Amino acid sequence: MNQPTLTALIKERFDSLPRQARQVAAFVLDNPHEVAVLSMREQARLAEVPASTMTRFAKALGFDGYDAIRDVFKASLRSRGNEFGTRAQGLVELNQRIGEAALAMDLAHNATAQIQSLCTGETMATIVRAAKLLSSAREVFCLGLRGSFPVAFQFAHVSEYFARNVTLVDGAGESGIMKIMHQPSSRDAALICSMTPHSRRAMSIATHLEQAGVKLVVITDSASSPMARIATESIVVPNKGPSFFDTMLPAFLVAEILVALTAATSKISIKSQIADTEKKLWGAGEWWGMQADDAPALEPRAGAQALRGKRNKRGA
Repeated sequence: MNQPTLTALIKERFDSLPRQARQVAAFVLDNPHEVAVLSMREQARLAEVPASTMTRFAKALGFDGYDAIRDVFKASLRSRGNEFGTRAQGLVELNQRIGEAALAMDLAHNATAQIQSLCTGETMATIVRAAKLLSSAREVFCLGLRGSFPVAFQFAHVSEYFARNVTLVDGAGESGIMKIMHQPSSRDAALICSMTPHSRRAMSIATHLEQAGVKLVVITDSASSPMARIATESIVVPNKGPSFFDTMLPAFLVAEILVALTAATSKISIKSQIADTEKKLWGAGEWWGMQADDAPALEPRAGAQALRGKRNKRGA
């Protein structure tokens, strides 16, 4: 039996099931990812039923036990492992049908629609609550691994213009890891970006922070994602489109709104902090050009000067 067939069976039998078994049925229908990856006891806790009810639910559907149901969802999850490859073929076929110009326009329209979908009262209220959590925190940890890393980096990078309590957790260089291992508390908050398929390491770090009492602000693609389940505030963003890869554009927008709100509501003088940061960056030579009208002329390298001297001598 595959997952669509099992889902249809659960819906068909739903009304005839006992009350607690209906709770399990609702959990399975609403949380297919969790059914595949969590233990039966953990799922029973989330469904708020005894573990024995999970077994009775499975037997009511004709299975020997709940693990057989989990196996169906596991198989479905594994079959989606090559989802990007399948979508890539769809992208090629779409381009062949409508052409490059129309495909580019389709991608742009899709991005516009996704951003517009965020402009609801409920989403904006969640973003405002999340910004308050971040702005009132003692320390703010920023976490995003693999494809989600740029979103966490952008939030941390812009925040550091005016905030001195932001730590970017960089999985590649392990920077920030030791700090969150030893110092997190209930006075801290974390900005986490994580999309399906979720990084196992990011989930492990997020769980550690949650258990330490850190308030988690999560940007994710599903209200039933494992990250959303442990979040204090979860902001769900769309990320599917015509291309084979999942777009991060809506997640970037949310991160930039969050950092703008934290700046706008900051209790410190952000004008002086940002001006001081800019001055130091100019002084350190981080940016090209000068604050004066004329940029300095580049000095030729010593090696290049010597080479030109030799050529001039040969020419003479």
